[in-house]
Amino acid sequence: MRIKFKPMPGLSIAVLICFAILATLGTWQYKRLLWKTDLIIQIDQAANAAPLTSLSQASLLLAAGHPLDFRRIELDGRFVRPQINNGQPFHVSRSDGKRFFWQLYQPYRADDKTAYVATHKFTDAQKNAPPDLKTGQEKIVGYVRIPDMTTRFMPKNNPETNRWFVFNANPEIINWAGPKNDPKGDAKNEIETAYFIDQVFGVETASELPVRIPEIANNHLDYMLTWYSFIFILLVIYLLIHKRAGRLYLER
Repeated sequence: MRIKFKPMPGLSIAVLICFAILATLGTWQYKRLLWKTDLIIQIDQAANAAPLTSLSQASLLLAAGHPLDFRRIELDGRFVRPQINNGQPFHVSRSDGKRFFWQLYQPYRADDKTAYVATHKFTDAQKNAPPDLKTGQEKIVGYVRIPDMTTRFMPKNNPETNRWFVFNANPEIINWAGPKNDPKGDAKNEIETAYFIDQVFGVETASELPVRIPEIANNHLDYMLTWYSFIFILLVIYLLIHKRAGRLYLER
């Protein structure tokens, strides 16, 4: 016995195109699954690691490719007035999963390095009269955060009104790293923008902070299996159509 198969040209081309699209979507979800799984592992490692005590430690870990997002940190330094944005803190829109709010981002200098610290929160109604910026020496406790990337679905940032929806979203317009924060223009005094510190109030030391791990949905395995199952269904329907049309049969 031999299998005889006479494919329908038009239908075969259409099925081939659909097959390519479904395979691409399934493979994309597989790659997203690997990325999301690795992200969750990295956040878990950083969140459960011992607290940091300097910005230098954070920069070295980041440069070495070690997990850093949600790492606890405590610093003893001082808030400095930026030489950009008219000397005012940046107003950044954030969400805690339940509501949106604004937060002040201002430079903080410790152990000869400078990074941004997210400090006071305020509502949209308070936007025209936000909390005062912090000044002078202060010990801070919080979490190291890696900024989110800009996406096409986010609102447009407005530097003129100091409305930002992504950390350092438009460096070509205003680069939050500079001009140099030091009047002498020393490159060492550029503000770090690869991460920022999310300050927590009412806590004395980083060891008192709870381990903070965000809930990250990881449904990419289901999505991947769904797209690949569509490929199987597509092929079954394709073969059944040919069988009913007499183009797929067993020849004795």
